[in-house]
Amino acid sequence: MTPEASEAVVPCSRRDIVAYFLRLGTTGFGGPIALAGYMQRDLVERRAWFTKQEFLDGLALAQLSPGPLAAQLAMYLGWARGGASGAAVVGAAFVLPSFLMVVALAALYVRFGGLAWVHAAFYGIGAAVIAIIGRSTMKLAKMTLSKDRLHWALFAISLVVTAVTESEIVWLFLASGAVAWIVRVRPNIAASAFGVIPPIFLTGLHGPATGNVLGQLALFFTKACGVAKVWRRSSGKSGGSNLLGGRVFVKSDRARAGR
Repeated sequence: MTPEASEAVVPCSRRDIVAYFLRLGTTGFGGPIALAGYMQRDLVERRAWFTKQEFLDGLALAQLSPGPLAAQLAMYLGWARGGASGAAVVGAAFVLPSFLMVVALAALYVRFGGLAWVHAAFYGIGAAVIAIIGRSTMKLAKMTLSKDRLHWALFAISLVVTAVTESEIVWLFLASGAVAWIVRVRPNIAASAFGVIPPIFLTGLHGPATGNVLGQLALFFTKACGVAKVWRRSSGKSGGSNLLGGRVFVKSDRARAGR
């Protein structure tokens, strides 16, 4: 049994999830990475409402989809426990408080933006938020990458390319997913495909071939290759040849002229 399958999940109601995301949307700071870190800490580690694998699946889906990562992750978790209606209610509860606060703060900034203390307060809050983002990033990296060398290699390549180009290259993300799929998933697909083929087509009518049978097959095809070479040489000298029933018939130029 895998660790994910053995995790105990504590039952929770839709009301509990909506109340949690309403509070997180009201008091959570630090942007999408920090908010995702809060969800992982509260919902997986402390309350055990979701398994680690469920959270990672939602995080991967949110990262692949364009748009706000934290809101999409919240809606996925709401859908996982309450269906489409749960996703809608959780999304509204999570986004609405921050929307109202941003509108209020924007109005205050426009009204008092010229004051020095306002600028200082915003820059100070920004420094604290960056520290929260850094801590949440480290936790999510350890949780997502774990001890997988392939994931760490893809992470390092993406980090270097993004730092050098100073841009997010979508083809790099797609290529990383394709590499992981080829290395991890494709061999299992091939094995399952062979699993649905009847054994008679893989082992022969009388079971797996013995060493003696394999040797006879090798000798037969060796002789066939030798016959093919003789046929090619004779066809070039005599003007034509036919290979029929395992025997080589060479037609002379005189016989052709007689016809």
